[in-house]
Amino acid sequence: QKASCQIPQHEMKAAQYSRFGSVDDVLEFNEVDKPSARSGNVVVKNVAAAVNPIDGMVMAGGLQGAGWKSEFPFTVGYDFSGVVDQVGEGVDGFAEGDEVFGVQWQLDVGQPVGSHNEQDDRPCGGAFAEFIEVPANKVTKKPANVSHQQAAAVALVGTTATQGLNNLQVSPGSKVLILGGSTAVGAVAVQLAKSRGAWVACTCSSRSKAYVEALGPDLIVNYNEQSWSESVPELQGIDAVFDTVGEKDGFAKAGKVLSSEGSFTAISQDMSAGFDPNGHPPRRFAAWFCLRNNTNIQSDLAASISDGSLKIAINKEFDFTADGVRAALQEQAAGRSTGKNVILF
Repeated sequence: QKASCQIPQHEMKAAQYSRFGSVDDVLEFNEVDKPSARSGNVVVKNVAAAVNPIDGMVMAGGLQGAGWKSEFPFTVGYDFSGVVDQVGEGVDGFAEGDEVFGVQWQLDVGQPVGSHNEQDDRPCGGAFAEFIEVPANKVTKKPANVSHQQAAAVALVGTTATQGLNNLQVSPGSKVLILGGSTAVGAVAVQLAKSRGAWVACTCSSRSKAYVEALGPDLIVNYNEQSWSESVPELQGIDAVFDTVGEKDGFAKAGKVLSSEGSFTAISQDMSAGFDPNGHPPRRFAAWFCLRNNTNIQSDLAASISDGSLKIAINKEFDFTADGVRAALQEQAAGRSTGKNVILF
């Protein structure tokens, strides 16, 4: 009788990369071991994951200078929605079978700027896989009438929009300009700012004007036809500018329309405002920032989708295959999406 040889069985598929580069050059679709829920964590069987611009930026190595970790092989993705598969020791409030969602990003513990790294300095990520292990204190239960696509799509961008508006101190009567009304963050920020009672202007092109109009801003500036910093009288003396696109010289341009104490924040490539919110007195806030995972915000976002007060548009859906994930990342990188690109498992 021949001796049998037991071969370890990989248990799930994951979209990964083992060096920095473009999607076409470095993306891999690998079989890897399914995670087990360690103490304080849950394992979620993914139903949907959402694509964000940060996925390609991290993959290209563009944020190494910020001290963001990417241990190889690195599993792509931050936004997820699915069903709890395992519950680790010490976790209360979650059970197998619960429908949950979240953004696998650094937890909000009061720091001004979030990071791609966990508090113990390990990299976050891991959403583009059939299962994801995540700390239970980053996970929110999904309302039954919110789809997994919507839940995955709102986590990162909705949290970013909320915290950006908080930084800018947007409240009833505020006048705020959102650069990039058709971006995923911008579209949520327009709706949330309006729900706070603010007067909201935003920029977009003629291509996305109809999409942006449906969000309900008070003023739309076509950036191909007007200079928002030079030729729009309604913007003079406004309270806040939220740059979601990385406008070239955005902070300097904002100074031409903001009141003396007006606030500015940016989330994309333009970091010219720096990182100290108090670094440009008398402005109340002026800095680049990055989100922190906050389950209270996730719960509020889900409730707003559930009651119909927040609309989350889906641009395209992609299958969780090697070709599907690559196509989703390419669609995002093209920069023409109106709504979120979502991967379905």
